[in-house]
Formats: sequence, C-alpha cells, structure tokens
Amino acid sequence: MATSEEKIKIASKFLKAAPPGEINDVFNDVRALVGDDDLLDGGILAALEEYNTEELATVEVPGVEGKVIVSKYGHIEGDWFLDPKTNNKFKLDHLRQTASEVETYTVEDEIEELRKVIEKDAEIYLGDRYADGVSAVYGSNGVVTVAIVHNKYSPSNYWNGRWRSVWTLDTVTNEVKGVMKCKVHYYEDGNVQLETSKELDDKLTKGASEPHKVISKVFVDLIGAAESKYQQALNESYHDLAESTFNGLRRALPYTRTKLDWNKILTYRIGAELAAK
Repeated sequence: MATSEEKIKIASKFLKAAPPGEINDVFNDVRALVGDDDLLDGGILAALEEYNTEELATVEVPGVEGKVIVSKYGHIEGDWFLDPKTNNKFKLDHLRQTASEVETYTVEDEIEELRKVIEKDAEIYLGDRYADGVSAVYGSNGVVTVAIVHNKYSPSNYWNGRWRSVWTLDTVTNEVKGVMKCKVHYYEDGNVQLETSKELDDKLTKGASEPHKVISKVFVDLIGAAESKYQQALNESYHDLAESTFNGLRRALPYTRTKLDWNKILTYRIGAELAAK
C-alpha cells in the first residue's frame, strides 16, 4: 500500500501533467484517489504553483480589466505576483486560481521605459494574431521578457488547447531567446494529446543605441515571424499526419485479403444481412 508521501508524489505528477483547462477535473480525480483532503491540500501546493507559473495561468484581478498572466517572471515572493501593465501586485490562491489583496508595486529598473514601449507593441501584435490571447511584459536586470498565452477551450466538443510562448531580450548583447509551446487534448471516444515545443536563439539587428520604438518594432517583428513560421510548420505536419502517417496505420485490405467490390455487395454476408433489415 502506498505511503502518504507516495500518494502526494503521484497526485503531483498528475496535476502537473493536466491538459489545458482541465486542472480542476484532474484535481477532483486525484482527490478521490488520495482520499484525504487535509493530506492533499497540504502536499500539492508546490505542484499547483509550478503548474500555474509554467502554464502561464490567467486570472482575473480585482479592479483590472481583462485577465492577468501568472508567471515566474512576475513572481515577487511567496504567493505575490506582479501585473506589469498596472504596476500592481496581487496575492494568488494557487488551488482556486483566484487573485486578491491588490496593492501598488513600484518597479524601478533602468529598462522600464523600453519595457513599456515593447508592452504596447506586444498588445497590438496580440490583438492581430490571437483572438483571446493575453500578454505580459516584464523588465529586470537589463532583460525584457514577453510572455504570451492563448487558451481555447471547447469541452462540449471534447477538446481544449493552449499556445504559450516566452521571449527574452538581453538589452546589452541584443540576444533574443524564445520558446514556443503548443498543447492540445482531444478526448471524444478516446484520449489523444499533442504537446510540442520549439526553441529559438537569435539576435536583433538594432542595438541599444537605437530609439526604444525602433528596438521594440524589431523585437516584436522577430517574435511574429518566428511564431508564424512555427505555426505554419505545425499545420503542414498535421496535414502530413492525416494524408500519410495515419493512413499507413490503417489496414490496406480486409481480413479476406481482397478488396471489397461494392457492385457485388449483396453477395457478401454483410450485404445480405443489411438487405434483410
């Protein structure tokens, strides 16, 4: 029989692997498996915090229009996180994914003005590319970080999906690093999951001596080009899967080892059965 520690370890793994939009469903399932609410609540907070920050969970913050991203780049201390758009900090309940205790938080960094310009351009880009996307732009120690997440949930049609990307710009070296991730879960009469990612290393063509609006444009254009290229590659992969890979998994001939002649369907046993009905 599993010990309490083993139960929590297993439950944490399930939670961290939860598909997009289904963390509550997974939590309820592992809750039934563990069978001890006190043990579960006290042992999985670290797993929930990791899930929320890595998956770029979006929450509603009191007094703030739209949703706010929860990420490690905006983590202040404990359960406190930064909303860079409003310069507020809020306390997050990782279990319920709710925000409270909003307070003003002063950000003092030499790249704050550049961060604000990139933030505006990132919002424009987001509006053009992602219908329900959310972005957050952070600035710290000479590095600007852009986080983008777009969730699309359709549980009535048995599928949910999430796009995430994180981009960092080192304002000293002009180096850009990015990672794009796509996760989709389809579960009608089955359980199929797709999880893919791609990393990118590049460098801006415009240096720190350029005006902020020039640096921002080049940076956001680079993000747009990279995401478009990767998304196009994903579309082509899906097409290849449907046209070749999945077809290759199907049986070429029925068990009779001969092709079915539809003009003689009534001579087959199945045809006779259908005709009788």
